[in-house]
Amino acid sequence: MKDDFLWTVWQEDRTEIRLIKDRIYSICTFITVASFAVSSYLIGKDQPLSVKWNPFFLLIDISFVALLWIIFLSLKRDLSNARKCLDLREKLICDQLANGKLCTNPFLPAFKNKPSIKENRLYLVAVLATLAILLKGAIVWLARTEWAMNIMK
Repeated sequence: MKDDFLWTVWQEDRTEIRLIKDRIYSICTFITVASFAVSSYLIGKDQPLSVKWNPFFLLIDISFVALLWIIFLSLKRDLSNARKCLDLREKLICDQLANGKLCTNPFLPAFKNKPSIKENRLYLVAVLATLAILLKGAIVWLARTEWAMNIMK
């Protein structure tokens, strides 16, 4: 029975890791799309952009980028902790298979260990989302200038 429990906890750790990674992808996508939607709503279509532009566009984009990174870094920390727990469970399973005995405490503290997989490529998702928001902000800012208005005529 204890053997089944350890395998079940190991499966739950793997599921949690998948869910956290999915949340990271979803949040980065959602915040980027929300930034474009808010800008589109604020710009509208009735007046030229040079009339409607104000410094709040910059503040809104900075707020979206800050929100993106705050949520991303907290989820990244959760992912790292879940990875540490998974590594500990795998070690306990390997010890059980080697010794034939189950550890008396499968809930050992795992926070002193370093995760075996760093998941650093997730930073690429957050960086690309940040670049998309900043690029959109730069295009909106450039589109409001007299030079851009002359080109569009």
